[in-house]
Amino acid sequence: MKAFFIKNYIAVAVVAVVLVGGAAYWYVSSSAAPSFGAVTVAKGDVIESVDEPGNVLTEHSADLSFQESGQIARVGVSEGSVVGAGTVLASLDASQLSAARQQADAAVSTAQAQLDQLTSGTRPEQLQINQSAVASARTSLGIAVGNAYSAADDAIENQADNLFSSPKTNNPTFLVPNSDSQTQNNLQSQRVVIGAALTNWYKALSASGSDPAALSGTADGVLQQIQSYLNTVSLAVNGAPASASLSPSTLAAYKGYVSAARTETQGSITALSGTESALTTAENQLSLAQAGATPQAVKAQQAVVAQAEAAAAAAQVALDHSSLVAPFAGTVQNLTAQAGQVVSAGAPVMTLVNSGGIKIETYVSQSDVAKIKTGDKANVTLDAFGTGTVFPATVTTIDAAQSEVNGASAYLVTLHFTDPDSRIKDGMTANVHIIAAEHDGVVAVPSNLVINDGDSHFILVESAGGAEKRPVTIGVVGDNGTTEIVSGLNVGEQIVRF
Repeated sequence: MKAFFIKNYIAVAVVAVVLVGGAAYWYVSSSAAPSFGAVTVAKGDVIESVDEPGNVLTEHSADLSFQESGQIARVGVSEGSVVGAGTVLASLDASQLSAARQQADAAVSTAQAQLDQLTSGTRPEQLQINQSAVASARTSLGIAVGNAYSAADDAIENQADNLFSSPKTNNPTFLVPNSDSQTQNNLQSQRVVIGAALTNWYKALSASGSDPAALSGTADGVLQQIQSYLNTVSLAVNGAPASASLSPSTLAAYKGYVSAARTETQGSITALSGTESALTTAENQLSLAQAGATPQAVKAQQAVVAQAEAAAAAAQVALDHSSLVAPFAGTVQNLTAQAGQVVSAGAPVMTLVNSGGIKIETYVSQSDVAKIKTGDKANVTLDAFGTGTVFPATVTTIDAAQSEVNGASAYLVTLHFTDPDSRIKDGMTANVHIIAAEHDGVVAVPSNLVINDGDSHFILVESAGGAEKRPVTIGVVGDNGTTEIVSGLNVGEQIVRF
């Protein structure tokens, strides 16, 4: 509220009191008609309003960010776009997240199928399938052991033995010069041990009726020996310098032989381990099928299903998070997101301002607040657009508790614009014109001709005998200097102007 208006209001009130008091004194003390003239009573419009300055604010706004890191694939809005709640504003590349969800769904299906199998019991057909799987896994293991032997034999005889003279005798000689004689002796003695291990492995393979599981145990041991042996050879070769007795090309060839041997051996170990695991899995499944499901097994599988379902739900949440969705209707501001941009989780890429929640706040004096109520209409002008642009609004709340503004008591009044307008921005300065009451086509007279006589009002009406004191009932006292007469006066009558 402005002190200017308060001061002028007081000045007008003083003048009015003087005029009205003078008229009353004249009426009481004089029997002669004054020569002030007359006013004809007519109908008009009477408007009572309250004018206050205010500020435009948003109900709320939010800085929006993705909850997952990734590359932005699409931005569906631009700066200033007005969107509804639930609108997809931008999306990340979700190909990996979608694949993860599909894998999670497949895991749920697999776990559920296993649970169904447990609870329904094992059918004879299933037992036969499990038995066949075990037999097949045993056969595969036997083949893997044979292949592992071939690979190990090749790694030693066709690769690593190129670094020895007389490698298959009891006195092999390591051809790479080494300053550490102990390492030289160890390599030569290890070659003898490796040769014997390969021979025993071959004999076991050649024996009829050999158990693949037992053979795989032998194979594992020999392969580990060979791997350790080749690691030592590799260290010796890689640490040896070229010299007159060891040319760079020969040294490079030796390194190639050792590398090939190590790669071949490691491949055999990996392949053999895989077939051993496959046999173990097949045997466990057969045992489970033969034994039937126990309550504990069912309960354990139920936990597996629940875990798989939780993983699927988490995958779906991550997939949902690849889309940035408007949490409420609003206007997009501070847009930085661009297609192709890689963003981190939690990094703001735009701001959403609630366009349906733009409001105006103003403070009304305690003398004026009694005039207004929620639902009252208002006309608002914004300094940014001048007085020629009017935005309609409605009073929505009036605080019950008073506040102190510039040392005077006032009440916070909140209004909302009737029609959302994208031009209206948070922080704009407003001028609020609240229409407290509007009575159209009523009996209206100049307010200064209405005399207040204590708790009653009267007007001096011209009559044949002179001025007549006429009691009246007033209604709205308007801002334009007119007062509504509810009763006591008729249209066309002449009232004394003073």
